[in-house]
Amino acid sequence: MRLRIPHVRTVAEIAGAVVLLSGGAAGAAAIMPAAATPTTIHGCENIKTGALSVRLHATCPAGTKAISWNVTGPAGPPGTTGIFGTGTNTATAGAGGAQCSLGDVILTAGKTAPMGTVPADGQLLSIASNTALFSLLGSRYGGDGKTTFALPNLKKAAPNGLTYSICQFGIFP
Repeated sequence: MRLRIPHVRTVAEIAGAVVLLSGGAAGAAAIMPAAATPTTIHGCENIKTGALSVRLHATCPAGTKAISWNVTGPAGPPGTTGIFGTGTNTATAGAGGAQCSLGDVILTAGKTAPMGTVPADGQLLSIASNTALFSLLGSRYGGDGKTTFALPNLKKAAPNGLTYSICQFGIFP
């Protein structure tokens, strides 16, 4: 004669339920073996008594409500993907506006950058013509460090449609 057991539970399920009911979820997580892929754990909470039972399936009997753990929730907001680096640094070098401090990085929404600035697009500048700016930036962004140096290229860092400029002619800080 073969004995039939309608609901077979794994040792991990039973131990997890006992620990969960007596010591909380942190204790249950500590003894449950890690799975290669996340496993959803289903349970039913009795609406009247609050008693919890661990289930093999997400369906619960009448008078209980379903509870699940390790379930992937809805996707969050997309973050900054797609809002940087397109249509940037289109402003021309500045010809008007307030004076800036040499080396300042300025974000501009207009078609013309502020007076004394050039777009921060990685361009090479002559050291002989820009000795003060070279003394601040050096050749860390490029150039040979003898006759030329480069401005940083901030095109991909600028929000879409805006321009980062660097103060080329202004007050020495």
